This record gives sequence, structure tokens and C-alpha cells, in this order.
Amino acid sequence: MVYFVSSNEDTLEDMIHAWKDGPTPLRVLRLDVPEVLSSDLDVVVREKALAAFRLALVPLFVEHGGLFIEHLNGFPGPLVKPFWERLQDRICSIIPPGMSRAARVVQKVCYCDGRTLRIYTGSVLGEIACERRGDGGIHWEPMFIPAGHARTLGQMHRDERLRCSARTEALRAFRSDIGL
Repeated sequence: MVYFVSSNEDTLEDMIHAWKDGPTPLRVLRLDVPEVLSSDLDVVVREKALAAFRLALVPLFVEHGGLFIEHLNGFPGPLVKPFWERLQDRICSIIPPGMSRAARVVQKVCYCDGRTLRIYTGSVLGEIACERRGDGGIHWEPMFIPAGHARTLGQMHRDERLRCSARTEALRAFRSDIGL
């Protein structure tokens, strides 16, 4: 038995939806877990999993992602949440005309059972849109266009968005490894 830990309702809904084809429903713990501030995504997700395990004392997994914008030398990376909270839609205009809008989303899932700590990674290339498009998705997703697509994640229905999601890729690697 393994639990997914998050306090973000949108993330919980996406994970439950992505997990729906599994042999059992996703078990969820709604816990507000402290997150360390680091530019190293592995450090952030590892510390988040350890903190969640200390609170719950059950096998669990957490996730954390980063938005790596080429023009900003990979910033904000795993610091995307405070970056988003301060700038919101202005993320689109922070890149001057004519400059690269390339970006990469990286999502990590970290499993912890008190003895084992494993990290799984998903990554999607794309670009930052010139303006916010769509109302779906989480935080900055209406500003990210995955490679090979014309619409932002925020314009896509949940099934389509999850098919090209780094979170889904990381979750798939985790489930494959533990046999779920």
C-alpha cells in the first residue's frame, strides 16, 4: 500500500486521473509538507518525501516540478511556485521579442518507505507562449506549449494535457518500477 501526498487540490485531481487505469484507486494523504528552497530539483523532491514520511509514517510518494526557461538560464527551475506567485501572467512578457522562448518542464516523483528513497523523472520540451492562453492546468501551464503542439497546456482538456505531461511520465516510471 502506497499513498500520494499533496495539499494542492489541482495536483491531486490530476494524479487521481492519471492513476485511474491502475489495479487499485490512488490512496491520497492531504498533507501540507514543507518544501526546501533549492535550485536542485532532486534535493527539493527528496526532502519533500522525507518530510512527508516523517509526518505520515507510511510508504508514500510526492512530486515536484520545475520550469526551466532557456532565456533565463534555466530559471526558475524548481523555484517555479514562488516565481509564479510573484509574476503570474507576466512570465510571458519577461522574454523580449526575438529571444528564444524555449523551455523544459521537469517533474520528479519521489518514493519513500523509510528505508528506500527513489526518484523518477519526466521531462517535456516546449516553449513559453507570448501570452496566457486557456484557463486549465496548474499555475503556469496556460503559458507552456509542449513541443509538437500549437496549444498551451491550459487550453487542453485534462486527458490531452496529461498525455503530454512530464508529471505523467514520471508517474509512469514510478508505477512501472514498483509494479502498480
